[in-house]
Amino acid sequence: MAVDFGVYHHSSKESSEKLREISKIMFTEAFKKLGYSGDEKLKILDAGAGSGFLTYVTAMYFKNSDIIDIDNFSESLIDNSIERLDNNLRELGIIDRVRIIKMDLLNMDIKESFDLVVSNLVLHNLGKRRFIAYKNIKKVLKCSGYFINADGFIRKNIFVEPFKSDVSKISDLFDVSFAMEPKDQKRTDVWRYILMALKPIC
Repeated sequence: MAVDFGVYHHSSKESSEKLREISKIMFTEAFKKLGYSGDEKLKILDAGAGSGFLTYVTAMYFKNSDIIDIDNFSESLIDNSIERLDNNLRELGIIDRVRIIKMDLLNMDIKESFDLVVSNLVLHNLGKRRFIAYKNIKKVLKCSGYFINADGFIRKNIFVEPFKSDVSKISDLFDVSFAMEPKDQKRTDVWRYILMALKPIC
C-alpha cells in the first residue's frame, strides 16, 4: 500500500497536503532554531501521531533517534487507524525506529521520559481538556527537553486572542521559547496555525 497521510477534518486532500508542506518547513526550522543538528540520539515522543506525517518529518531530521508514537486513533484525521500508521511507517522505511502505543493523551501512562515531544494539529481537538494533555506531556518531558506543538487556534470573538489565552493558561507548566506561523498568515485571521516551542518549568 502507498503512503497515505489522510485528510484533516474540515479540510480537503489538497488543503491537507499544503498544510503538511508548511508544517514540515516550520518544524524543521524549529529543530534548527533550538540548536539541534540532527545528529543527536534523542528519545522522542510524537503526541497524537495520527498517520505518521510528523513522525516521518522528525525521523528524517533526527536520523539517530528513536520515536514513540501515541494516539487513540479516533480524532483529528478522517479514517485514522493504527493499521494506516503502521503501513506508512513501513513504506517510509522507519518502522524499526518507531514504537506505536495506542493511548489517550488525557490518560497517559508512560514510565519513560523524553528529550523532545512533538505534536501537530492535535490538542485543539480536545477542547478545554487540552490543558490536561499539556500537564501530562510535561510530566514525561525531561527538564532539559522541549515540547514543540503546532496547532490551530480559532478566534471565537474579538475580545479573546486564543493563542495568547492558551499561553497564559499553561504559564505555570511551560515557558515559550519562541513561536512562529506561516508568512502569509494574518493575525486577524479567524483560524491561525501557530507553532510554539515550550520549555518545561522544573
